[in-house]
Amino acid sequence: MESQNLSHRWSSVYKTGGIAAYICAIIIIAEIVINMTITLNGTAPVTQSATGAFGELKTDILLGLYNLGLLDLILQIMLIPVFFALYSVHRHSKVGGDSFLALVFFIIGTSVFISQNPALPFLELNAKYAGVINEPGRLSYIAAGEALLAKGGTGAAGVFTSYFLICSAGVLISITMFKGKVFNKSVSVLGIIGNILLICYFVGISFFSHFSLIIFSIAAPAIFFILIWILVSGLKLIKLTIHN
Repeated sequence: MESQNLSHRWSSVYKTGGIAAYICAIIIIAEIVINMTITLNGTAPVTQSATGAFGELKTDILLGLYNLGLLDLILQIMLIPVFFALYSVHRHSKVGGDSFLALVFFIIGTSVFISQNPALPFLELNAKYAGVINEPGRLSYIAAGEALLAKGGTGAAGVFTSYFLICSAGVLISITMFKGKVFNKSVSVLGIIGNILLICYFVGISFFSHFSLIIFSIAAPAIFFILIWILVSGLKLIKLTIHN
C-alpha cells in the first residue's frame, strides 16, 4: 500500500510537470504572437522610463504589464514544476546528482529573477502614483519607478545572473535527459542547443548590444528549440503518468 501511494505521488508530480510544460509552451507562443503584433503595428514600448510605464499602465494595463515582463514572470513560475518533474524522473538513476544540481541552479536563478522582475512591484507603485496630486510626491514615485526599471532592465547584474543560472540549469538537465534512458536523445540535444543559444543571446544583449542584428538572430532558433524541447518533454512526463 505504501509503495502504491508513493508511486501515485510521483505520478502526480509527473502529471503536474507535464501540464505545466504545455502551459509554458502556450505562454511562449503567446509572447511570439504579441511581439509580432507589436512589431507589425509599429508600437514601441514606452516602459524604458517610469513616466512612460505609468502612462501605459493607465491607458492599457495589459500591454503595460506585458512590457514590464509579467508573462516572463508567469512563465518562469510555471517552469518550476517542470524542472522538479524532470529531476524526479532521474532522481534514482546514475545521473540523479546532475539532475539535482540542475534543479538547484534553476531554483536559485528563478528566485533571483522573481526578485528582479518589475511587473508586480511597478503595478503597486502605479496605484500609489495615481493617487498623488502634488508634484514632489509624483517625482518621488517616478524616482522609485526608475529604480525598479533599472533593477529589472536588460543588462542589469541581477537579471543577467538569473538568466545565466536558469539557462545553465536548462543545459544541465538536458544533458541529464540525454544520458538517461527516459527521454528522446534528439529532443535532449534541442534542449542543450536551445539553452546554450539563450546564454549567448543574454551575454550578447548584456555586454555587446551594439551587435544587435547578430544577437537577435540567435533568439529565434533558441526559442524554437526550447519550445519543441518543452512540448515533447511535457508529453513524455504525461506518458510516464499513464505508465505509472
